[in-house]
Amino acid sequence: MISYGTQAEAFHHEMVALIKKYQFRDRNEITCCGVSVSQCYVLELLHFQGALTMRKLAEQMHLSVSTITRVVEGLVKKGYVHREEDAEDRRVRRVGLTGEGQGIFEACWNNVMQSEEAILEQFPVEHRAMLIEFLQQLNQATTCWQAGR
Repeated sequence: MISYGTQAEAFHHEMVALIKKYQFRDRNEITCCGVSVSQCYVLELLHFQGALTMRKLAEQMHLSVSTITRVVEGLVKKGYVHREEDAEDRRVRRVGLTGEGQGIFEACWNNVMQSEEAILEQFPVEHRAMLIEFLQQLNQATTCWQAGR
């Protein structure tokens, strides 16, 4: 185990290592569904939140509108999402899942859930709720940090 000078350094190195492992763990499975990691996240958001404006989708993904537009364009070309005018403001486009997109999401989701279950199995049952609570707190702390920047 590497010794770091401060807790902040140790935290940084452990987070980077975790993010790299986690972010790319399913690269082969996700791309075999024909979508990138970013596209998979978009499908997930649209599945759980319903149709979203491009601006809201960009905010949820922590990306610029121009970047999310490129991600969505790839999904539109594949027939996984559709864009439509917003009922209240015709200048605004809403993005939603197509039936085919829902099917691709479900295939990706099943792969991801198998991975999540395999990871959770490495922890004793009595520690899993505590792990999830810790991750919720870490997520909230990150949100507070971002808001204060």
